[in-house]
Amino acid sequence: MSADTKASLDVLELRNAHIHLRSASSVFNKQGGFSESGEGAADFPVLECVTEHCYAVIALQGAQLLSFRPTGKSEVLWLSPLAKFSLGDAVRGGIPICLPWFGVNRHQADLPKHGIARTQLWTLGDVQQADDGIIRLCFTFRSSDNDLALYPYPVSAELTVELGEELGMSLQVANEGDEPMPLSFALHSYFSVSDVQQVSIAGIDGRDYLDNCQDLSRCVQSEPLTFNGEIDRVYEAVGGRQVIHDDERDVYIDGEGCDTVVVWNPGAVLAGKMADVGPHYQRYVCVERGMAFGDELMLAAGSEATANMRLSTD
Repeated sequence: MSADTKASLDVLELRNAHIHLRSASSVFNKQGGFSESGEGAADFPVLECVTEHCYAVIALQGAQLLSFRPTGKSEVLWLSPLAKFSLGDAVRGGIPICLPWFGVNRHQADLPKHGIARTQLWTLGDVQQADDGIIRLCFTFRSSDNDLALYPYPVSAELTVELGEELGMSLQVANEGDEPMPLSFALHSYFSVSDVQQVSIAGIDGRDYLDNCQDLSRCVQSEPLTFNGEIDRVYEAVGGRQVIHDDERDVYIDGEGCDTVVVWNPGAVLAGKMADVGPHYQRYVCVERGMAFGDELMLAAGSEATANMRLSTD
C-alpha cells in the first residue's frame, strides 16, 4: 500500500487483531490533550494497530512509531501534547528515523537536520502475522529526484516493525549509487517517564561521551546518569543494553548494529524556547540508538547496513 494513494482497504483484519488506516489528527485528537494541526494543514496517514499483545500507531510519514503500549501496561513512548500533525513537518515524539545522516550533516552543514527520510511518506509493503500473534509490518523508502538535487547519494531504506509484548525494529539502509556514501543514522526514541528528575540511565557507566552542551568536549560518565538541567550526550561504540530506571518501571533498550547511544533532554530553559515541548520536557527522555559521530559509516556502492533495536518493559 502506497502512502500517497488511497488504501485498497481501510481496515486490515487479522487473527485477534486489526489495523486501521486513519489520519494522525483523528487518532490523537480523539485521545485528548493534543494540539490541532492548524487551519489548512495537510494531515498525514497513520496505521492504528490493535493486537492481542499491544496497541501501536505508526505514521506513514517517516515510518515513525508514535505510540506503543503493551497490553495491560502503560505507554512506552512519549508524544508531545503540543505535537502538530502536518504533512512534511517533523513530529516531536515517538521514534523518528533519522537518515542518511543524524543531526547536522557533518559534511554539508546547510542540509536539513536529521536527514531526508523522517518527513517523507514511506510505502507499506508486507504485513505478516506469526502463529504467536506477533505482527510484522515492512516499510520502504527511496530517495527521489528532488532528494538527489539536495544530496547526491541515492539511498533506500527498509524498516520492519515487530509488534508484540515487546517492540522490535530492524532497519536496512542501502547505497544505491556508484560511489561510497557517508552514512549516519539514528532511531531517535522518546520515552515516557514519570518525572525526568527521578530517572537514571544504566548501561553507559564508565564510558566516554561527547558533551553537546560543552561544544562536544570529551568527558567520562563516572556515575549513573541523572537529569538536572539540559543533557545532550553522545556515547560512541557502546552498543549492548541501556536501561531507563523510572519510579514507575524500567525500560530496556537492546540493539545490534547501532552502537552509538545519544541521551537527550532539553531541560527547562531550552524547552521553554521550543514550541512543541514547553513544560512537558519533564515527561520524557531520549535514549537513541544509531551509528553517528565517530561511528559514522562509509557505505560502499551497492552495499547496505543493518541495525536492530528491541524495547521492553518490566
